[in-house]
Amino acid sequence: MAKLYIGAGRKLKIRPGDIVGAIAGEANIPISQIGAVQIGDRHSIVEVPEDKASYIIARLSASTIKGKKVRVRRDQA
Repeated sequence: MAKLYIGAGRKLKIRPGDIVGAIAGEANIPISQIGAVQIGDRHSIVEVPEDKASYIIARLSASTIKGKKVRVRRDQA
């Protein structure tokens, strides 16, 4: 699994379901393939299949989560 950093968290009222829904809807990834979602105050971390990480980043970067354009990249940690 790869970890993705999403530049939105509790301050923007993001919930795990919002992130899972965005990945499933925008990238057509089955919910069962999405791993743990951690929501911080200003960012979130989500686990996705390693072989689909770049595709998910591209799809989410071109869309919005809860109407907000967010930064999506591989997590550095």
